[in-house]
Amino acid sequence: MFAGLSLRQEALDVVQLHKCLLEKVLSLSEESIRKQENISYVRDAAEALSRVRGEGETRANVAFLMNPCRMPQIRDIAFAGEVMPQKSTDFYPKLLSGLTIYALD
Repeated sequence: MFAGLSLRQEALDVVQLHKCLLEKVLSLSEESIRKQENISYVRDAAEALSRVRGEGETRANVAFLMNPCRMPQIRDIAFAGEVMPQKSTDFYPKLLSGLTIYALD
C-alpha cells in the first residue's frame, strides 16, 4: 500500500488518508485525487461541516479533518530530498513565490 514511500512520508496523516482510505477503501485513483474529480479541499473545518450538512453543488457526503503537517516532518522530508504529497503544504498566508524561489541580486 505504501510502496515507493519512505517511513517519513508514511507517517504523514495525509498519506495515510490518501493511500489507506481514498485509494484502498474508496477505490479512487491517484489521478482522480490529483484532478480533484471526486474530492475537494477546504481550509476551514466549519466550511467542511457546512458542506456535509448542506445541499446543492458544494454538498459533500463526508468530510475528513486533518492534522497539519508538523514543521519537523516537512524539514526531514525536504532534507532527505523527498517530496511532500499534494495539498499537504498549503500554508497561509502565502508568501510571494518570487521571494522564496528566485535568488535576489
